Amino acid sequence: MPHPNKILLLLVACLLCHASVFCQKQKTPLPADLYIDVRSDMQQYTNYVVPCIDWLQNAPLNINKKERARIEDFVLSWLQRNPDINISMPGYSMKFNGISGELLYQFMEGWIKYTLQTHDANINNCTVAGIKSMLSYYTTGKAVGLGKIAYLDNLAMIAQKDGLNALLDTTTGAKNTYIFLDAPPARRQFKHDENYFSFHFYCIHLLNPRAIRYRYLLDGYYDQWIETTDGSVTYPRLPPGSYTFKVQATTGKTFEKAVESSYSFTIARPFWLEYWFLTLSAAALLALGYSLIKMRENNLRNIAALRQKRILSEYEHLKSQVNPHFLFNSLNTLAHLIEIDQKTAVEYTENLSRLYQNILTYHDNDLVSLSQEMIILDNYLSIQKGRFGNALHLVVDIPSELMRTKKIVPLALQLLLENAIKHNVVSSTEPLEITITANDHEITVYNKIQPKLSKEKGEGVGLINITKRYGLLTDKPVRYGTENTDFKVILPLL
Repeated sequence: MPHPNKILLLLVACLLCHASVFCQKQKTPLPADLYIDVRSDMQQYTNYVVPCIDWLQNAPLNINKKERARIEDFVLSWLQRNPDINISMPGYSMKFNGISGELLYQFMEGWIKYTLQTHDANINNCTVAGIKSMLSYYTTGKAVGLGKIAYLDNLAMIAQKDGLNALLDTTTGAKNTYIFLDAPPARRQFKHDENYFSFHFYCIHLLNPRAIRYRYLLDGYYDQWIETTDGSVTYPRLPPGSYTFKVQATTGKTFEKAVESSYSFTIARPFWLEYWFLTLSAAALLALGYSLIKMRENNLRNIAALRQKRILSEYEHLKSQVNPHFLFNSLNTLAHLIEIDQKTAVEYTENLSRLYQNILTYHDNDLVSLSQEMIILDNYLSIQKGRFGNALHLVVDIPSELMRTKKIVPLALQLLLENAIKHNVVSSTEPLEITITANDHEITVYNKIQPKLSKEKGEGVGLINITKRYGLLTDKPVRYGTENTDFKVILPLL
């Protein structure tokens, strides 16, 4: 029998051989010695475009990353200087961008290839071609490292039923809207102590995604519809009973033609509320005991309903404090830049526009993934870089797995970065370095304390706001303070 170490060496050799064969088959379509003059007419390079796109559509993300970046830069440069191809980036492309920038590239490249090969400029046909390219790359396993993405899985299911064209159909009766409900475990019966339920839902609607609104109810618990733009709801400590959770989505003014999804389940009574136990415990206290139990159940339902309304109201109030605070500081900075450097002011305005586009996408959420939060933070950092240059430096050390699986309250990191800049000296002689690290349970933001001679006004509203928002979502504390020469803020990861 072969020694285990020899078997392991043989497997490694086979894997290396397979990778070598793949790299040989995936020869680059863009000669390494080809000089591309972006100032000249890029039409002379058109013959390279489709082969380059073919290569990008067939090469996995973890293969030859340097060459992938070079070819992507070439395709984008060619596209920017080609007046015959205009790619429309509608609202739903932000969903793709939130999933992965590489998949958004696949969407654009599929559009370009379809137009070049068919000379068809119809926006709907081009859009469908772009989506198919993206889904093909995802479903064939070439998007290495991105993991399972529920949104794309369901979009692929629609594509398998030839439903992509219908998603862009505006005629009456067209099925262009789907709702998907991520319910608890795939069962219907639960024990009495398995009574904490979270429901997540989202809608696939490509025509006007910003107009999507939801409403939900839990039949058997609270029989009134609750409208929201968020995509999740939590019911803690549900009492025993039978329930049906219903969620509807619409882009119209009413929910008359809304699409709906539902999930029914039952929470069993604890043994002390079962009839056999009550029968054994009957006697003289039967009537009194039954009355007390019913009263307790009714009180629990009333208290839970009132508590949910109070939490929702308080949390929405806290979220509304974030945007006005940031807008005030941003406009002050822009006014200053306009006076001293108009070119920098224009770049600052463009970055600010992109930042607010991301904020509009995520600010209504109770929680966002770390990857989504880093999109907002990157935009904000680019704005401040326009002002401070190399005097401001951000170091991020977060494992990619945490970026995909862990969540944080939206705009928290942006507020912490803003506080650090506000309260510390940032100059070429005394640059400010801000570091962000994370583990499975928490994320830490810290910087060396470089106090200004004249302190700016501020009552710590940002940290108080973040602390209260976390307090409404979890029992895990927010910690901050001075440690040696650093100021640290530690936020829980959820």
